[in-house]
Amino acid sequence: MRTLYTFFLALATLTVSAQRAKFSATEIDMGQITWHTEAVARIEVKNTGNRPLLITGVESDCGCTVVGFSTDPIAPGRSSVITATYDAETLGTFTKFISVSTNASDTPTDIMLTGCVKTEVIDYSQQFPFKVDDVLLSTDHIEFDDVNKGDLPQHTLLVLNNGKKNYVPELMHLPPYLTALCQPEVLRPGRIGRITLTLDSRKLPNLGVNRASIYVARFPGDKVRQASEIELSATLLPEFNLSEQQMKLAPVAVIPTSIDLGVRSGKKNLKGALTLENQGAGVLHVSALQVYNPGITVSLSKSMLQPGERATLKIKLSATSATFKGRRRILLITDDPKNSKIAIDVTAR
Repeated sequence: MRTLYTFFLALATLTVSAQRAKFSATEIDMGQITWHTEAVARIEVKNTGNRPLLITGVESDCGCTVVGFSTDPIAPGRSSVITATYDAETLGTFTKFISVSTNASDTPTDIMLTGCVKTEVIDYSQQFPFKVDDVLLSTDHIEFDDVNKGDLPQHTLLVLNNGKKNYVPELMHLPPYLTALCQPEVLRPGRIGRITLTLDSRKLPNLGVNRASIYVARFPGDKVRQASEIELSATLLPEFNLSEQQMKLAPVAVIPTSIDLGVRSGKKNLKGALTLENQGAGVLHVSALQVYNPGITVSLSKSMLQPGERATLKIKLSATSATFKGRRRILLITDDPKNSKIAIDVTAR
């Protein structure tokens, strides 16, 4: 009896899961469309059941939207694509529907298409190359270079509201040495705002590079995520107050300020080396050796060089370095009063 029950249960499960249609989206924002042009939306239909799936019909709610689909059976685990071509002959926002019928359900599935038709569509990709959903940014990394103790440098981040609702710009996880002022406080759709970042150098914890990550909030209570990250770096320089005689006895740090590590090849790391030389009359101390990009690792054979002495700086660029934000640079902080900050650009082809 139990075996018979199990057989009928399995049969019932098989019947229920015979055909299942999974749509890639039921709401599609087609964005801004130029007047008198066509825009195409593509909807993927996947068969998540265990028997062939058929698209038996697709209808649009007006003649301005032309649909296309295949009537061929969709095998289990495979997909087919429905196209909806909107003819933008009417200016302004629009909402259209297409109705998809399949052998997986007696009830059609409605797909909503929205967008806005304009006489001219502005391309913001150059001015705002970084995207956090409907928030477009002028940059995803900010650098405060050559900061002296007591300085209050500023950096302006441009923000574009590319959505359909008002947006309140906000930056999360600001370090103690950074403040942000958003103007205007509320961005209407299509408007550009400014976030002015002010650095209080007196609160920087370390000489050399101070690195932090701040995040763009899409809405109040938004969570931190990698896609909304903005990398921040601030380089604090040492202070010198030397007499003319002391300057004559000071160390002089000499090293190339760029290195080309060659051509990338698959998953291999690239390596190189530079020579640091003390050409001055005093002992040279390297107080900090840092990188701006986490994809770089460095080591220095010695951090204290007598006059005329040399040291080797070894550099390794990881195969995944391109996935990190910011410039690929190395920073040395020395007690050479004329060259206390040495930045080395690292390139690869």
